[in-house]
Amino acid sequence: MKKFYTLLLSLILFSLTLSAQVVTERCFHLDKVQFLQQKQDYWRSHMLYSSTSRPMSMMSGGYYNLTEFNYGFGLVIKDTPFSNHLAGVTTVNGLRFGGGLALGVGVGYLQYNEGWLLPLYGDARYYMGKQRVKFFVMGAGGALFDVEHSTEIFRTFVNPGGGLTVPLAKNFHLSFTVGLMTQWVSFFDRRDSFINMKLGLLFGK
Repeated sequence: MKKFYTLLLSLILFSLTLSAQVVTERCFHLDKVQFLQQKQDYWRSHMLYSSTSRPMSMMSGGYYNLTEFNYGFGLVIKDTPFSNHLAGVTTVNGLRFGGGLALGVGVGYLQYNEGWLLPLYGDARYYMGKQRVKFFVMGAGGALFDVEHSTEIFRTFVNPGGGLTVPLAKNFHLSFTVGLMTQWVSFFDRRDSFINMKLGLLFGK
């Protein structure tokens, strides 16, 4: 009888040892699977950030388009036409070069207090740094064509400024610019100045 109890106790201990070993191996396997899943999730998130949230590279070059909504108010209130305020939309198409330089040509529609003008101009920008939110300085200049009135065919203007871009998705950025726009009539005969703000979308390949 004693041998029977001894054998039974041995079988019970063996079963417990075997069960503990199986549970340990199963836990180790689950921990390994969870670790691999976390590792895959990390690299998947890293690749997603790198492809969709990264700032547009201004070092490698390529085509870009910048479409902006414009608003400006005159620094001095005058009774002369096209001097009180302006609002409209402009679009620039150009190329990025190495080192953060971007050059383009722009056209648009600007509505003033006395009518509208058609801008045709060159646009130069320099993007600084490699961070996601990029700061830049810019300068634009060209002609404002008056297609409604025959007395003033066109005006000349310059528009220096600065701003920043924020990444929205792959190849798409939000752009915000503040600048000083100065325009002249009849070959620098009369000058009007505006503080202008621009909010737009920057697309670049």
